[in-house]
Amino acid sequence: MEQKLSVIMASDVVGYSQLMGVDEKGTLAALMKHRQELLDAKIALHHGRIIKLMGDGMLVDFSTVEDAVLCAVEIQREMRTRNSNVRHDRQIEFRIGINIGDILFEDGDVYGDGVNVAARIESIAKPGGVAVSASVRDTVGNRLGIRFEDAGEQTLKNIERSLRIFNVIIDEDVPTRRCVSFMAPPSIEVQGDPTLTLNRTLLYVSSFVNLSGDPDQEYFAAGITQDIAAALSRFSGLSVIVRLPSSELRLPATHYTLDGSVRRLGDRVRVSASLSNARREHIWAEKYDFDLVDTFHIQDELSRSIPAALNIKIEEAERRRVLNKPLTALRAYDFYLRGRHLEKSLNPADVRLAKEMFEAAIDDDPGYARGYLGLAWLQIRKLKWNERVDSVATLDSAFAFATKALELDPFDADVHWALGVVFLWRGEAERAIGCYERGRELAPNNCDLLAEYCDALGYLGRLEDAIRIGELAVRLNPSRPDWYLWNIAASKYLSGNYLEALSLLERMADLGSAYRLLAATYAQLGRLEDARRAASELLKLNPEFSIERYSSRAPYRDKALLARYVEGLRLAGLPE
Repeated sequence: MEQKLSVIMASDVVGYSQLMGVDEKGTLAALMKHRQELLDAKIALHHGRIIKLMGDGMLVDFSTVEDAVLCAVEIQREMRTRNSNVRHDRQIEFRIGINIGDILFEDGDVYGDGVNVAARIESIAKPGGVAVSASVRDTVGNRLGIRFEDAGEQTLKNIERSLRIFNVIIDEDVPTRRCVSFMAPPSIEVQGDPTLTLNRTLLYVSSFVNLSGDPDQEYFAAGITQDIAAALSRFSGLSVIVRLPSSELRLPATHYTLDGSVRRLGDRVRVSASLSNARREHIWAEKYDFDLVDTFHIQDELSRSIPAALNIKIEEAERRRVLNKPLTALRAYDFYLRGRHLEKSLNPADVRLAKEMFEAAIDDDPGYARGYLGLAWLQIRKLKWNERVDSVATLDSAFAFATKALELDPFDADVHWALGVVFLWRGEAERAIGCYERGRELAPNNCDLLAEYCDALGYLGRLEDAIRIGELAVRLNPSRPDWYLWNIAASKYLSGNYLEALSLLERMADLGSAYRLLAATYAQLGRLEDARRAASELLKLNPEFSIERYSSRAPYRDKALLARYVEGLRLAGLPE
């Protein structure tokens, strides 16, 4: 059973039974059209996730109240336009209710007080309207430029306590999100060419094709498409556009396309997905087979695995593309990608050039948050890899750059991740955890963030959580870099599981970054000759290493864990 605090949006169709009685086929076709062209796109635009479908209704999970309210208002306003040329007795109208509360997932279904209250609020919403709980209204406040009408205390069916309800005033203009990572196709009234305004990689998600030979399974393919697109939209470096089968889009010179299919045979289902670039060159492909027992589990698993794989493959492809471009042709996003490539080097000349690339990104677009984020990462890497830097000054500089990035784009998970690292090394554990968790909310399938969170949790003594999250990162990214394994191994070592730590370290392709931990692990296992050999390799790479210098800087919250690490380093013969 999984429990979480969530923002829940409940919706259903007004007079659905009557509409079906008059024209069942026409009503279903119209509802599916609205769902595919409007609801799915708006939900993904605002980072929502459909957690339950119920005939004419649905429950949607959002990370923030702002996303839920904006999504609901935009849906209702667009429905008014769509209904303007439809006979009144054939119009489809939605009621929408929004609440904040606990929800529980168990056996493929969703329960909890938060769900029940959202559904009851929806039932008293006006046709074509949005009703919200007082907690939702208080959280939004005046930040969205949306006004609310007080509907007073309401007694809701099967809810023991009375609740104060507010109706959103739909008729007034609603501001659009300043910076989004998912855009609807042209039929959803996107103005202009989105590729000209966003420093992001453009990804088209084609509607997954139903190969089952059963038209009744179209909903399953559509649901998978929506869930994957919604999950992909959470990666701040991606602009995601869902391409419906009827969409005619002018494709830019640089883009990627995700195609997929669903084949359902008996009690088994196979989902195939492939990624290609603008030249239709295949970059990635995978097949996923499931027993058809729990469709919610299947969609949830696919909405984690496919986006995680795609984000990594697209980033790799984009870095290769940018490295082949002349500097005179680079724009802010390109400068940032080239800077990230250089920043990972330990060569001082490359690091200096990375700084120039990030500064060039800011010069090209002063509002581009990731230019500042890149500068923050440079300071963080300096802190981690140069033991002689002024820790306080370096952390202050990293904090300033990351804070500026947050101001420019509060929805970028990587910005929260960087701030989490800064707070960790400042010794502010709770703030660090809060930043990492916010990053996970914004991008739950960001494997690098998960692997780095594993490292932070290890320093904070939450070893079981660290190992669990690190193993999740490896599962989502089977082609993971070595440092994923190192971070899990560190928590295994701190837990006293030296054999398991060694097993992970020995799976690393390049042991260059592992010699310190490897030396301590060998020493704890009594393999002193191997330990001294690893210590010697460490000192070749870092002649200035000393146990005292390491101990004084590493952000361990539990000093007993630090003592366990130091014990291994001493046994390996490393200098005090």
